[in-house]
Amino acid sequence: MRNLADIIEDCKTNGRPEYDELRYSLLVMTGVLNMVNSELRKLYVEGEMPKEFIRKLKLDGICLMYGKALNKQPKEYLGWDNDPENPDYQKFHALGSKLVEKALKGELPNQKK
Repeated sequence: MRNLADIIEDCKTNGRPEYDELRYSLLVMTGVLNMVNSELRKLYVEGEMPKEFIRKLKLDGICLMYGKALNKQPKEYLGWDNDPENPDYQKFHALGSKLVEKALKGELPNQKK
């Protein structure tokens, strides 16, 4: 499997990456975007404006994370713990999905009156 940057470039030049390359690339990019979204929400939506030094460290960390992701194979970057082929990952994901469903329906113990 190629690194993420090569897979993205292949897409940009109308190439046809392999299915698993695209599948794992999507998971990596989702993880990166979740991290970025979380930090932006903290900085701007919740009003948590850390001192400039801490803010710079967080943003530098995001840039470093993205750079590492671009230069690795997506499956390698995710690791076995986050691999959809890992049975433990599937169990954890299914449990998380059930929890979200219950939360959306207001069925969690702390939501019941």
